[in-house]
Amino acid sequence: MAGRRVLVVGASSGIGAALARAVVAGGGSVTVSARRQDRLETLVEEMGAGHAAAGDTTVPGDARRVAREADEAMGGLDLMVYSAGYGVLQPLTGTDPDTWTDVFAVNVLGANLAAAAALEHMGRDGLIAFISSRTVEDANALFASYSATKAALDQCIRVWRAEHPEHRFMRVVMGNTVPTEFGDHMNLDLLGEAMEAWERQAVPGGLMHVDDVGAALAEALAVALDHPDIDFGELKLDARTA
Repeated sequence: MAGRRVLVVGASSGIGAALARAVVAGGGSVTVSARRQDRLETLVEEMGAGHAAAGDTTVPGDARRVAREADEAMGGLDLMVYSAGYGVLQPLTGTDPDTWTDVFAVNVLGANLAAAAALEHMGRDGLIAFISSRTVEDANALFASYSATKAALDQCIRVWRAEHPEHRFMRVVMGNTVPTEFGDHMNLDLLGEAMEAWERQAVPGGLMHVDDVGAALAEALAVALDHPDIDFGELKLDARTA
């Protein structure tokens, strides 16, 4: 990552924060973005480097401002990673319109607005990476709003490639990762029921540590940046179960 200029959206905790730490550890420059300014400032202080650009990328003006701040702070942009994600455990019969709207806003709208804004500051050799989810293939019970919006994100990634063949777009298929704040909003009262359902579905288990994930992501993305004439369309990370 030496010399690389990276914008991580959704970096106030979890995978985004771990990735930012790994970028700095690898000699890269990083701009971290999320809605919580205080968490970003704490992360920058902890890393001893980086720039905090708070904003809500589901708002077009914020998305453009964050990308512009990143460009100005680092003198350009080589990589944007959209790691923000939101999910709620609810059966389809009980998923209300507000939940659908909120989950779609974070997982799809924000991702697309962030990508559009970043492309304005990125050359041909750059890379846009989106954190998707293994749940798209698993179809986890009680988790439809999350997996459906990640499936919508996956389709958007395919269309980005069709509309902008001069740029590269990577889908990162993410398995179960801990510790993160993702579960804080999941309606944990239904977690036991969900786990039983996932066991019946034979959904693979296993957990990855967030710091390992951040380091692995940084290393893999660095390889992609080092080889701009190769298209790295998909990266899958999942825990070993044996």
